[in-house]
Amino acid sequence: MSRRPEPVPAPTAVIRDHSPAILGQRIKMLRVALGMTLKELEEKGGISATHVSEIERGKASPTIGALGRIAKALGLRPAALVEPKELPDVTVHRASERRTHAMQWGGVRIESLTDPTRDAALSLHLFTLPIAREPSLVHHHEGEEWVSVMAGVAEIRIEGQSHVLREGDAIHFRAHQRHAYSNLGSSNAVLLVAGRPRLSL
Repeated sequence: MSRRPEPVPAPTAVIRDHSPAILGQRIKMLRVALGMTLKELEEKGGISATHVSEIERGKASPTIGALGRIAKALGLRPAALVEPKELPDVTVHRASERRTHAMQWGGVRIESLTDPTRDAALSLHLFTLPIAREPSLVHHHEGEEWVSVMAGVAEIRIEGQSHVLREGDAIHFRAHQRHAYSNLGSSNAVLLVAGRPRLSL
């Protein structure tokens, strides 16, 4: 029996709109992506699970101290949760910018294909999976994902169920289910991944 892979931490996300509702949604998304329960966040951050739940539901506005404790538990800088930025209605993302801002998440190279717009709920990325039979990335979060294989052969395993996709194939699923990305080919696999809610890299 193969070893069950462990989830990898989510990439650092920046909260562009820090209204209570949006801030709460993003905190919850980051916590869930890490596979962390409210109780575990309470133990790591020293802030009550009940209060964090209220913040995540937009029912309470966190103090600076509370944000600091939440950020510490999530492995983020406090400023990363509340950095304000006025977002436009239209953005253009150049290919050169995509290559410059690529990052690594688990074993996956991720290139963002979009810059956020005002009230954006969707993000689009290229995932490049290295040659490896073990999953390059395992995680789960609220919302949904749509994945299409641009090159190579990939396995998307959702709650243990395998879906093998080849070039041109696509899959759409609810992302609260634990899902893993693996490369089954002899060269890098490239995936086009659309996700909601938006994750800023």
